Amino acid sequence: MVEHDFYKLMQIPLFSPYQEVKRRYHELAVLYHPDKNPKNKDAEEYFKIVTQGYNILNDSDKKTEYDALLKNYYELRPAFRVAESEKRRDIREKIFQNRERKRNDIIADYLEAENILSHKNRLLIAALISISGFLMSYNHWFSNYLKFDILYTFAGFLITYFGVYLITNNYYRRDAYRNAIRIENSNVEKRAIRIFMSLFFLIPFIFWGMITTSAFVQLKWFANYTTIQSISLQNGSVYYEYSVSNERILRITYQKIDENYKDYKRVRVKYSRINPNISELVLLED
Repeated sequence: MVEHDFYKLMQIPLFSPYQEVKRRYHELAVLYHPDKNPKNKDAEEYFKIVTQGYNILNDSDKKTEYDALLKNYYELRPAFRVAESEKRRDIREKIFQNRERKRNDIIADYLEAENILSHKNRLLIAALISISGFLMSYNHWFSNYLKFDILYTFAGFLITYFGVYLITNNYYRRDAYRNAIRIENSNVEKRAIRIFMSLFFLIPFIFWGMITTSAFVQLKWFANYTTIQSISLQNGSVYYEYSVSNERILRITYQKIDENYKDYKRVRVKYSRINPNISELVLLED
């Protein structure tokens, strides 16, 4: 079974002679030897695979056997069985060359990026960006509409999903690299899309659960009451205004409001001492 096309990985023509293999191996050793990339595990992995190929292609018997297996692998593929016109062969060759350039660029770019900052560290930074945006939105969710603090919530979500994009991009680049060093090509985009869509839909549920739980806890065990200053119904939403420590707060609620709530004397605002923007309307008993 052929797992790697060592000629492709060394970026030399298929079935190149030993002298060409040796020359290219020494060039790659200068770039990717573990001693030159002490913190780059992927460069070490890549160099091990290239070294494995060199050890095979350096031995005449092993090279003959490997070349036969590789030739058999390609000849069994449908593209090699179909008789093609010269024009079609030229087109296919150009497509193949473009694909190989892309493969080589992916390997080189990824290993270069690993030398600057490892995959784990890039993933950690992306996660911290996403979490910081999430917390920014969470801390300003129960915001004072008079001060337009709600803008922080939207900015936080933008930062959160930028972090999600970076996380997805990190996994995509890692999978694309691993795919590039193998002989078989797989669709690496699918995993990246699954990760992004999972986080995209999961984050709002987590966010909703956190703010709901936080509001419940604060209004149950850390609550105070104050009088309402104004209340109005606009487009199905109820706006009400109150003051805490001389700070005017305008909030919106989707509570069901009946005629009794129009009597300000019977309405109180129950708010959190931790965050006065967290509040709800309560109706005093007769």
